[in-house]
Amino acid sequence: MKSLSKIVTLLCVTSLLWCSNAWALTLQQAKSSGWVGEQTNGYLGIVIDTQEVQALVLSVNAKRKAHYQAIAQRNHIKIETVAKLAAQKAIEVAETGHLIQTPQGLWITK
Repeated sequence: MKSLSKIVTLLCVTSLLWCSNAWALTLQQAKSSGWVGEQTNGYLGIVIDTQEVQALVLSVNAKRKAHYQAIAQRNHIKIETVAKLAAQKAIEVAETGHLIQTPQGLWITK
């Protein structure tokens, strides 16, 4: 009986860990809720600071940086140049209602 109890406990813990990704904040949810916005430097910025938002922003920005670096190396330009161009595009295509950063560092709703 103890073995069965341990197996059930293990299955419950495993399913909770597996399902935790279903509860994770998505980029679209964070943008639509006004928790994050597009910065002028090409990276996602935190507007409402929570641990979940921080984790999302760290993950997205790490992926962006790797992508920018690859583009910069292929084109023999600085990563900052790629990031600035990406920022312009991201701000341009941001959906109505999403937050974008002004050159002065203020958050505004597009």
